[in-house]
Amino acid sequence: MRKTLTDPLLAVKLLAIVAAAVVGGGFVDPSNLMAEGAPMVLSLGDDSYMTWSEVESRTGAIVRRELGDAPLAAFSVVVLSNVSYESLPEPVREGLPGYVSRGGSLLFTGGQHAYGSGGYSGTAVGDLLPLKPSRDDWLPHPFGPTLIFQPSHPILKDVVVPTMAFFNELDLNSGSVEIAQYRKASKAAFARGGDPGGAEIAGGGRRPMPLIAERGVGSGTILAIALDMTLTGEWKDRDRFAQNCVEYLLQRSRIESPGPPKESVTE
Repeated sequence: MRKTLTDPLLAVKLLAIVAAAVVGGGFVDPSNLMAEGAPMVLSLGDDSYMTWSEVESRTGAIVRRELGDAPLAAFSVVVLSNVSYESLPEPVREGLPGYVSRGGSLLFTGGQHAYGSGGYSGTAVGDLLPLKPSRDDWLPHPFGPTLIFQPSHPILKDVVVPTMAFFNELDLNSGSVEIAQYRKASKAAFARGGDPGGAEIAGGGRRPMPLIAERGVGSGTILAIALDMTLTGEWKDRDRFAQNCVEYLLQRSRIESPGPPKESVTE
């Protein structure tokens, strides 16, 4: 059973450590105390769309915005928000495939520094993603309706997805589950029997463009969002959606926080 900061046993344990430090005249880093037995989230890039204080309050997770000296395996969830491949710390670039395969969770969001436009095409990280980059894919689009394929998915709980425009044009990777899709159709698509999806195709239609997808890799879970989440300010449920994604990935993660063995708890 995963412990949170509301776990009475964990609270007692933290107080005991603090008391010992005070008596001994030592200093204890509060972030290290909170990380003791609590899940950790590593967030890199522009995550201004997320209210992390609410995520921490709801889940008991601890959020860090730099890897520092911590191993990647110390984090239950990694969030990469519109951050280029080259700007990732080397342990993240090199370690993400193994991290996910061993049960880690990854949230990846779009923008001009993400996916193909961010240099992920042809990399091991790019090949992992549910939405696979293959080129410079950050392109302008008119606002169009969003088609939901998985309305009961936990990340969409209490969320209404409006029309969208700021996203990367990507292909659905094999073994991925498409959750939402951009569907800016033309009248010609229906008149000529075309596919009412995204980009223009023969017959006057437009090909589908996936916006949100999920993929399992090994024991891990990856959520990919083609949208630049910082450019969806008019989306009133954006914060709820972003928090849903992190909470879902925390639940899916098989990564345990490092530290001494946890005592068994009888409910």
